[in-house]
Amino acid sequence: ISSGCLDISLSGEKNDIELQDQFPLSDEDGMKLTPYEFTVTNNCTTSVDYQVNLESIGDSTNAIKASAIKVALNDEIKLLTAGGNTEPTVSGAYESNMILYGTLAGSSEDTSEDTVTYELRIWIDENAPISEQNKTFQSKISVTIGQGVINPYKEGTLAYDILSNYGGADAITSLSAEWTEGDASTVTASSQNLGTSNSYWYGTTYKFDKKTGKYTLSGTLTQATLEECRNGTKTCGNYTLRDAEKNYSAKRLFQITEFGTEGNNVTAKILSSYNMFSKDLTSYDAGLYKAQDDLGETFIFRGNVTNNYVKFGTYAKDTTVTVYDTVNSIRKEIPILEESPMYWRIVRINGDGTIRMIYDGIEKIENSNVNSFASIGLGMFIDYSLDSNDEKYVGYTYDENGIQTKVLVKNILDLWYSNNIKGRFDNWVSDGIFCNDKSAKYQYLDDYYHETTPELSTTRKIFFETQNRKENFSPSLKCENKSDRYAVSDKLGNGYFEYSVGLITMDEVQIIGPSSYLYTNTRFWTASPAHNNYGLYMYTLDPTYGLSQDYVRNEINVRPVINLKANVKFTGDGSYGTPYEIVMN
Repeated sequence: ISSGCLDISLSGEKNDIELQDQFPLSDEDGMKLTPYEFTVTNNCTTSVDYQVNLESIGDSTNAIKASAIKVALNDEIKLLTAGGNTEPTVSGAYESNMILYGTLAGSSEDTSEDTVTYELRIWIDENAPISEQNKTFQSKISVTIGQGVINPYKEGTLAYDILSNYGGADAITSLSAEWTEGDASTVTASSQNLGTSNSYWYGTTYKFDKKTGKYTLSGTLTQATLEECRNGTKTCGNYTLRDAEKNYSAKRLFQITEFGTEGNNVTAKILSSYNMFSKDLTSYDAGLYKAQDDLGETFIFRGNVTNNYVKFGTYAKDTTVTVYDTVNSIRKEIPILEESPMYWRIVRINGDGTIRMIYDGIEKIENSNVNSFASIGLGMFIDYSLDSNDEKYVGYTYDENGIQTKVLVKNILDLWYSNNIKGRFDNWVSDGIFCNDKSAKYQYLDDYYHETTPELSTTRKIFFETQNRKENFSPSLKCENKSDRYAVSDKLGNGYFEYSVGLITMDEVQIIGPSSYLYTNTRFWTASPAHNNYGLYMYTLDPTYGLSQDYVRNEINVRPVINLKANVKFTGDGSYGTPYEIVMN
């Protein structure tokens, strides 16, 4: 047995970066900074893959977040988090982010390509929040080769194939929660209850906030009734939000074009704001979109796409599958007489190149059709022995007397995974982050249900941040708190999981849309809590009402979500007729 050569050297380092008293910079100004230069050389005769990482060192408690740092390697500018997290190799590093993946030819192949020199610039992103001031960022460059170096977007990977269908990563549209001022439509304001005796504020101009989608009145402001505006008792501007509060803001604005002479007979236009998550999805919106998650740049399928079918795994012969028959509203046990395939729909390419999928049953079902097989059974989040007003029970797992207790939905998922994936197909399954965002805002009420301080409160209501994002149409694929990132690995997340299987999140559903490939005509759980308002409620996707809130003790369908490794082998093209099929050898 003769071993090969695996040897890369890092040399030519100069211009160590040391920036003091820095402020956020634009990309243009960031590129004017003096770069740190280094050369990577392949000292072998055969080609080798390598990755360049920026590893964070120093005091992590007072460090600028990686999401607030911009890096430029030569002319390519991106957020430090865009390349995804990697395992730290530098002693004392608390985080490592990949900024480049490359291949160097050996000297016997092409001597002109066995050495490459890079220029690295680092600065604070111009969009960094003010909370990042008075902090520091220290890092070292590392170059890694050998085991663990995988380019998730290399030709031949599933991620590469998916991205190629849309012209590559750079051609894919980024998701945005930014609001747009809608086209005004002419309506009769009487149908909008713009009464003659109601006292509203009117303005001569208005302002529009792209972050919230809300209009506010500006210019000369006048509070008046419609009759006072008509008879000239008061001078009224042509804009109103139809409210008695001077500083009121709303997502639609009335632009009066004719006050009329009597009754409520006023002609007006309504300006309604919208963003891409507030509108009903159409076939035009369907496709692959770009965003950021905790591991880097993620690509998520949205709408009624038909190129994200996957065939992966099988049910063994002489087993049974639990499904929920939507048409007849009954649970059924289906015997598997012959080995039966499992079908999935790809939700997104995660930031580390792994592939997130949601279970779609034992049969391929075309979009918009009833799919009774896309569930592994019915489950509730807590049983009747637990306090349904205790917010800890919206946790995907929760601690009781120091013991980690599994909720019922998780029991169903773990049992299903243990029986059908473990020991058979888990070589192709990757660990991943399953977000159960429990960050919340608290409202304290007195005996009369007026807001008060915690000390004087008799009632506490809890509204989780997921509800705020849902109502403001601002979904996020990041999970802010590590304690809410459920994973097998305690480096990737909280380390609470035994098996890497979970549920889809409210945020993913809001991005994808209810009128999409997620539709099965069955209601199913997400992993996202909504509120504790006289009882705990979690988000579900309902075939009639879309994103809804359901009581934690209701029995609702469970659809597993797993992640495929980035380097799985596959055939097919993801279509209904020829789904991606994961090669099992």
